[in-house]
Amino acid sequence: MDDRELLAGVNIRKPAVAVKHSSLTRFGDSAYKSVCPVCKEGILPVGRDPRSFELQEYDRCFLCGQQFQYLDIEQLRRKERS
Repeated sequence: MDDRELLAGVNIRKPAVAVKHSSLTRFGDSAYKSVCPVCKEGILPVGRDPRSFELQEYDRCFLCGQQFQYLDIEQLRRKERS
């Protein structure tokens, strides 16, 4: 079993962690995707509302399942609109 398998979903039931998207390390060359600051292996994609396509305030790591609340979501939304 590798480390990624050990991390899969371990934080799914933990409360959301408040973070600023602007303080996270980006994944690759994406303006939105970030490296999970908790497990350091997973990706935070910045989800979108399926109806309005607006960036969502809450996000979840694809690997460890930790949920995050973006404290600077309004700035991120404004940046996207401009």
